[in-house]
Amino acid sequence: MKVIILSDGVPGHFNQSKGVSKLIAEKIIFTEEIKILEPKFFIFRSFIKIFSRYLCKRLNKSRAILIQSFYKKIDIDNCDLIIAAGGNTAAFSAAISMLNEIPNIQLGSPRGIHSNFFNAHLTIERYFDTPRNIVLDITPNLYSPSICNNASDNLSSEDSCLLLMGGNGIAHTYTDDEWRHLLNNIKSFVNIHSIELVIVTSRRTDSKIEELFRKELFGFYSNRSIWFNLGGKNANLAKLLGNACKVFVTEDSTMMISESISSGKKVTTLYPKNIHAPARYTKHIQKYIDLDLIDSQSISSPLNLELGIDNIDKINSIRDKLRQKILDRIGL
Repeated sequence: MKVIILSDGVPGHFNQSKGVSKLIAEKIIFTEEIKILEPKFFIFRSFIKIFSRYLCKRLNKSRAILIQSFYKKIDIDNCDLIIAAGGNTAAFSAAISMLNEIPNIQLGSPRGIHSNFFNAHLTIERYFDTPRNIVLDITPNLYSPSICNNASDNLSSEDSCLLLMGGNGIAHTYTDDEWRHLLNNIKSFVNIHSIELVIVTSRRTDSKIEELFRKELFGFYSNRSIWFNLGGKNANLAKLLGNACKVFVTEDSTMMISESISSGKKVTTLYPKNIHAPARYTKHIQKYIDLDLIDSQSISSPLNLELGIDNIDKINSIRDKLRQKILDRIGL
C-alpha cells in the first residue's frame, strides 16, 4: 500500500496529515511519500485557490481536470490513499481523487467544499450531515502516549513538570503582571512537589518575558529547558512530554494544547484576561474541557497543586475509535 501526503508547505497542516498517517500506521503497513502542491503560476495562487473552491461546488470530471491543470504535475502512480490538510490542498485532493478513484482523507474546515468529495473529512466541529464528515475530539498531531513514552528517559513520573510558553497572538494578549503571577505560581508548584521544572518557549514568547523567567526562576528550571530567543528551536517535545508528570501550556496555540493532550499527561491550560478569540477557537477549548482532557484556568490564578491522574487510557481509546472510523471510510 502506498500513501501520499499532499502538503501545502505549512508545517501545522503537514503535522496534522502526518499525525493521521502515524495513526493508520499503527494497524496498516504502507510506504509513504510526501508531495508538495504548487500552483503553476505562483502570482495567481490566491485566485487559483478561490476559483478551485468555486469549481468544487458542482465538481465533475471536467471541472476536476481544470483544477488539476492549475497546479504543477504530481506523480500519483500506484497511490492507494491521499492525506491532506488545509484549505490550500482541499480542491486539488477532491479533484485527483475523483479523476483517479483514489480514496482521500482531508483535514480542516470545508472552505465551501462538501465532505462528500472526501472519503473521510476530519473536522473539529460538524459541518455536514454525512458519515464522511468525522468530528475530531483532538486535532491530529505527531504525538501519542506510546510515542512519548518510548522517547522518554524512563524517569520517575514524579520527577518533572513541563511549562510550554507561547505569548501574544491574534486571539490572546498576556500582560507583564500576568506573566509575573505565573512565574510566582510555578515557583510554588515546584517547591511543593520538589520536582524538576522544564520550560520551553516559542516564537511568540517575548524576549523580555523569556529573560524574566530565566533570571527569576534560575535554580528552579532544568538545563533541559529550551529558550527560543537564545536559539533553542529543536526541542524533542516527545521526550519532554514523556518525562513529564504534568504539563502547563498557555492557551494561545491549539496545536501546543493538542500535542500536550495527545501525550496522555495531565494538562493545565493558561488563559489571559484579554481574549478576543473567534467562536470556533473557544468551542475547541470548551470541547477539551467537556471531555476532561484539560484543566483550563486563568494565568493569574494559583495553580492547581494536584498532580492528578494521567489520561493515557482515554487518549488511546479516542485514537482507536478515530482510526477505526477512518479505516471504515477508506475501505480498509
